[in-house]
Amino acid sequence: MADSYVEINLTRLSNNVKAILEKYPEYKSYIGVVKGDAYGHGMRAVKALHNGGLRYFAVSSLEEAADLRKYNAHVPVLCLEPVAIERLNEAADLDLTLAIPDIEYLRAMLEADVHHSFKVHIKVDAGFSRLGLKDKGEIKEAVQLINSSPHFLEGIYQHFATAGIFDPHYDNQIRRFKELTSLIDLNEIPIVHLGSGVSLVAHPKIDIATGTRMGLIMYGYNISPSSYGSGMKDRLRDLRDKRNQKKYHLTETYRDVQLDLSPAMSYKCRILQIKDINAGEFVGYGAEYQAPELISIAVLPVGYNNGIGHANYGRVVEINGKRYPIIGEIGMNMCCVKVDNRVKLTDTVTVLGGGISLGRFSRSSGLGLAEVLLGIGKNNERVYIK
Repeated sequence: MADSYVEINLTRLSNNVKAILEKYPEYKSYIGVVKGDAYGHGMRAVKALHNGGLRYFAVSSLEEAADLRKYNAHVPVLCLEPVAIERLNEAADLDLTLAIPDIEYLRAMLEADVHHSFKVHIKVDAGFSRLGLKDKGEIKEAVQLINSSPHFLEGIYQHFATAGIFDPHYDNQIRRFKELTSLIDLNEIPIVHLGSGVSLVAHPKIDIATGTRMGLIMYGYNISPSSYGSGMKDRLRDLRDKRNQKKYHLTETYRDVQLDLSPAMSYKCRILQIKDINAGEFVGYGAEYQAPELISIAVLPVGYNNGIGHANYGRVVEINGKRYPIIGEIGMNMCCVKVDNRVKLTDTVTVLGGGISLGRFSRSSGLGLAEVLLGIGKNNERVYIK
């Protein structure tokens, strides 16, 4: 076993998908987003997600698609980034669904010397200002061009800029999407997917949507907003939300959604050394931590090279069910933890998982949730369990 490793529970992945599909059965298509090497879980996760009921996946590149095909040769796969025209034959060999980001790309694709009929999804820019068509005349033209070609218009979609809980962007993008597609018949397109895991649990189903995309949620994280507490700050936040709801006529938001999910990833390591540090001695780079008294530390083989982030805002690890604080600056491959006499050299340390939630880990490192999973998942040996 490596000094530090990521443990992926495949059964949990399957069960997460089953729980989501059972609670939200109103869509015809569910697209599992496995970009970023399945959010750090590895493409082997595709088998488990498929066993749970997912029948469509999305990647960001040809390289990711090729890796996915090692685990499922036939499942539909949407490449979210536009494939370079000169690589369309590679996309054909992988039997990929193509994303259409603009009218010029579509014209070039239709003129390319590729003897393959693609399924395509038109990307609409309804306010995210990244990829996508943002002129309704061009969207109408794109539909006409595809329908008169050998290719099949299977889907149309957009990407939300916010979760739509505190601001009007979510609702504005829905309105803008409807406006941009007003010259075409959405009923003739099999998959209309506008949402994500957050919109799935936080808002009512969008009336025109027949499909949804899922990312973090299927890896075991309930990302629905929580209700506020009774403290003064929480009461003020609640008043702010109600004011914004009325001011912007925001879509209803669901809070504290009950969904039976379990994180599939945990991150563990061994202890390299346990030693005493005298009062007044310094620990780590920059001599930022000075022992106030005689303490014991455990040196761990994890650092920012392993994906835990250089920052350390009240970070803790778990050993034998108890939390212990990381002290000093985190190095590239090592960090130090203040421990007590119950910790032994042979103990296993949990850096993520158990009592160390993804949210806590994220706040400690200053990284986003997906960024945390991707960082530790791709920078440590993976061990798969069922």
